[in-house]
Amino acid sequence: MDAAEKIKKMVLAGHVLDDEGAWVPLGQRSAVEKKILGRLMAGKVLSNGHWVPISQALETARKEGLAPPPETKAISRRRPPRGV
Repeated sequence: MDAAEKIKKMVLAGHVLDDEGAWVPLGQRSAVEKKILGRLMAGKVLSNGHWVPISQALETARKEGLAPPPETKAISRRRPPRGV
């Protein structure tokens, strides 16, 4: 069976790829994503393998000398996208 046929078979059977590239049922993946979104909406982020409040993650990053990525700059200091 070629790759295209395998992909078609898995998708039609209701499977999707997870973060590690393994085929899992769509319902299982959906549950994982809802859990992650719930944590994010509660103000927590993944830091060193643990879900912690954003303020705690920032403090840890400062202690370790890590700078936040540029896409997390304050909105007031961001430039609007071109063409807007």
